[in-house]
Amino acid sequence: MKLDRDLNKDGCGKYAIINLRKLNDLCGHASPFQRWTPEVAQAIKTLEEAGALEWGRTGAPDEFFLIKLKDKYAKHALEQYAAAVGSDDPEYSDAVFDLSKRSGKNSPFYKVPD
Repeated sequence: MKLDRDLNKDGCGKYAIINLRKLNDLCGHASPFQRWTPEVAQAIKTLEEAGALEWGRTGAPDEFFLIKLKDKYAKHALEQYAAAVGSDDPEYSDAVFDLSKRSGKNSPFYKVPD
């Protein structure tokens, strides 16, 4: 298996990220009863209705834990993941290991997670 971004001509992967902290800062509280402006709320509703938005809530089938390559601890996590998947899919393992080489302190965007 290959990473989606290695298969797609535009270089996009399987997922995109919406930074909810930034969205909240941008929109503030649109009103006492709305978290976002109507335009943002409609965009989110459209993504939800298309089945393209996964909130990753605790205990949900789509629960997730996101690690960016710039994360101080990403290198170790990715190396362990690559090693674990290696016996099932060496090609995918190699792709993840390549990611690990650009992660953690090797990332030009290195930072402690917040």
